[in-house]
Amino acid sequence: MYSLYIHVPYCLRKCTYCDFNSGPHTRVFMDRYLQALAEELEARVIHPRVSGFQTVYIGGGTPTALNEAQLEKLFNLVNVAIGPDEPKEYTIEANPGTLSAEKVRLIKVGGANRVSLGVQTLSEKGLKILGRIHSPTEAKEGFYMLREAGFSNINIDLIFGWPGQTIEEWEQDMRAVLKLAPEHVSTYCLTVERGTPLSRDIRMGRLARPDENLQYKMFKHALSFLTMAGYKHYEISNFALKGKECLHNINYWRNGSYIGLGAGAFSYVNSRRFSNVKDAQRYIVRTGSGRRATSFTETLPARKRIAETLVMALRMRRGIAEKEFYKLTGYSLTELYGPAIKKLTHLGLLSLSRGRLHLTQKGLFLANQVLVEFV
Repeated sequence: MYSLYIHVPYCLRKCTYCDFNSGPHTRVFMDRYLQALAEELEARVIHPRVSGFQTVYIGGGTPTALNEAQLEKLFNLVNVAIGPDEPKEYTIEANPGTLSAEKVRLIKVGGANRVSLGVQTLSEKGLKILGRIHSPTEAKEGFYMLREAGFSNINIDLIFGWPGQTIEEWEQDMRAVLKLAPEHVSTYCLTVERGTPLSRDIRMGRLARPDENLQYKMFKHALSFLTMAGYKHYEISNFALKGKECLHNINYWRNGSYIGLGAGAFSYVNSRRFSNVKDAQRYIVRTGSGRRATSFTETLPARKRIAETLVMALRMRRGIAEKEFYKLTGYSLTELYGPAIKKLTHLGLLSLSRGRLHLTQKGLFLANQVLVEFV
């Protein structure tokens, strides 16, 4: 499996909770950024003749915040790079507040066959707290526009556990989403990141800090609610109808190879990981002068590769079988990680049964704390 990721660090307004590499830019700046992307695509994909991408993912930021001419140019650039072989999955992220009938048409004509729609919540109160630019009505209208254009693989992103949200409000969000009937639902527990406006509001006492016990109840509620509705819980935060799992993300979780282009994008090829400079202006300058935009590179030693194979596999609900781990790494799972597995099993965070290791329900919710034990 070989994947291509394109980063568009552009949005109309920064959300209060967001610490991603994105922000508002001028139209002229984004024109220059697209030119820089064209140069990087030429240098890293077209000229070396890298081909056979199974998945393509255009993310951000908000790619659909680009105007129509820029969005069309972006698809033209990417499609020239990937060549005539159509990827199995071609995703673009979209914000309901930036969609229009013309942009949806361009996405369809451009070749994307999957759209990830950043709804986050259908609560007016929640949208205001999270700093989203759309309304609940615009979220539904955006979904319907995609359906009418013929998209049969749509993901809806939801965030739960935001300040003041109740279990009842969380269930209302899920019920409303199920009425739309997307093929895929991603549910993310809100993390309060340092340096964001949301963290400042909490620190200043303007908003209440989310309660972790309540967030865990919401997590468990999502598991039961969505699985009963026919969605398979296949990864910590992801639910899909049969055959609609996100292939691009599965490639990441299986430690597959991928090329990332754009400001701050990461790549992983032949046990080597590297990333571009995060600052979009520096990225433009670097590529414009004919230099590589790479700011970091490392060749993973064997033990780190093995650890990452385990950590990524455990994000999947199915976990990893001892035989599979041995086949991938040449090492025994219990010999390498016996003490950590024993400790986490005793705490009720891991389960090892019939030769398969996987996170428990509690372990899924506390995955970041659990997985660090293997790094």
